[in-house]
Amino acid sequence: MAPKTLDERRRALGILLAKYSKSSEVDRKSVKLWVNKMLTDKSKATISKMMSTYRVFWTYLEQVTGTELDDPFRDVVPKGGRKTKAAVAAERKAFPPEDILRLIKDCPFTDLKHLITLAAYTGCRIEELCSLKLPNVKHDRLVVDDAKSAAGNREIPIHKNIIQLIDRLVDTSTDEYLLSGLTFNMYGDRSNAISKRFGLLKKSLGYDERYVFHSIRKTFTSRLEAAGVPELLAARLLGHEVKTISYGLYSSDSKIPQLRYAINHVDYH
Repeated sequence: MAPKTLDERRRALGILLAKYSKSSEVDRKSVKLWVNKMLTDKSKATISKMMSTYRVFWTYLEQVTGTELDDPFRDVVPKGGRKTKAAVAAERKAFPPEDILRLIKDCPFTDLKHLITLAAYTGCRIEELCSLKLPNVKHDRLVVDDAKSAAGNREIPIHKNIIQLIDRLVDTSTDEYLLSGLTFNMYGDRSNAISKRFGLLKKSLGYDERYVFHSIRKTFTSRLEAAGVPELLAARLLGHEVKTISYGLYSSDSKIPQLRYAINHVDYH
C-alpha cells in the first residue's frame, strides 16, 4: 500500500480501538449507532472507508485467533438516496470560461499561474502536471504515463496557446520536472503545497468550496463540448475510459493530428 493509505488505515484503527477494547463489545446495533453519530461531522465516504478497514481487521482477528466472529461492520452505513437540490448545488462546479482568464491574471504566484495555464489548455489533473518530468515533454505533445488508471496514460498535443510557455519552462527548469521547484510532502506528493495556494487564491477571488482546482478540468471538458469535439476524442484527451464496445475495444488509438485539431478548439476568450 501507499504510505498515505497505510496512515489512513492506522488512524481509522486507532479510532476503533479508542471506541472498543474487546471484540465482544462490538455488535451491529452498537456500530450502527456509532456510525449515525459520526455522520454529524464526517462524510459518508469517509465512514465507508473506515468500515472497510474494520472489516479487513476483523478478518485478520479471525485468522490469528481461530475464532468465528460475526461481521458487525457490514452494511452499517446508510445507503445514499436521491440527491437533494442542496446536495446537487454543493457539488463541484466548472469555472465559467472567462473566470479562467481571471484566475491567471490575478494570480500573484508565478508557478501557480503557470500551473493554472497548463491545466486550462491540457485538461490534466493537478497531480499529472506536478509530476510531469522533462523526458515526458516532447516537441509537440505531453506524455502522461503514471496516471491512476490505464486509460489515464495518454499523449496530449501541446495547445498552440502554451507552446512558448512550455518551451520556457523546459529551458528554465532547475530539476527534472516541467514545473520545477515544487516541494514534496511526506507522501512524495508534489501538488500538495501549490494546491493549498490555489485554495487561498480562489477564496480571495470570491469562489466558494464548490470550486476547486479540478474545476479547471471540468471547464476544459465543457469547452471541448461547446466546440463540438466528438466524445471519443474528448475521452482520449482527458484520459477517460471509452466504454462502448465499438470504440473501447476495437478502434485504434486516435491519431495525434486528430487530437491536436480537437484540443486547439479550446478557447477562453
